[in-house]
Amino acid sequence: MKKATIQTYMPVLSKVIESTEKMGEELNPSFEKLRQAIDNDAVAKMVPAEFNDIQMEFSDGTEQYQQNLAQLKKVAVPARLMGRHRNLLAAYEAYTNACAAMTASMNIDDQTIDVAAFNQAETDQETEMGRVSNNVQRIMNTVM
Repeated sequence: MKKATIQTYMPVLSKVIESTEKMGEELNPSFEKLRQAIDNDAVAKMVPAEFNDIQMEFSDGTEQYQQNLAQLKKVAVPARLMGRHRNLLAAYEAYTNACAAMTASMNIDDQTIDVAAFNQAETDQETEMGRVSNNVQRIMNTVM
């Protein structure tokens, strides 16, 4: 097995973080539309195609996060980063699960949202993204 080095680990970590940030930026306008519709009790009044598109975007985003998670799980981790990487992995997996929960809270058939599940997923995403950022920062500090 190939020895884990900072030179092989860091590009994978950077790619995952870039991908996560890019996807978050792409999904944010759709999230804001949904959040506004929920806050104004107007989900049922949304254009069905738009509601459908948002659900599809969220689904695609969750898939991307799952691919990122798979990359983090299979990357060779240098021994000195193992603990921090495990913490990062746990936070990223929880973040991915929260994204999946938000997507699952949307019911396409009757154009409704399980608001409690949506709100919990939003809170969990914020918490876990904070943990992801914190762990990435700690890894960077260790490497520098």
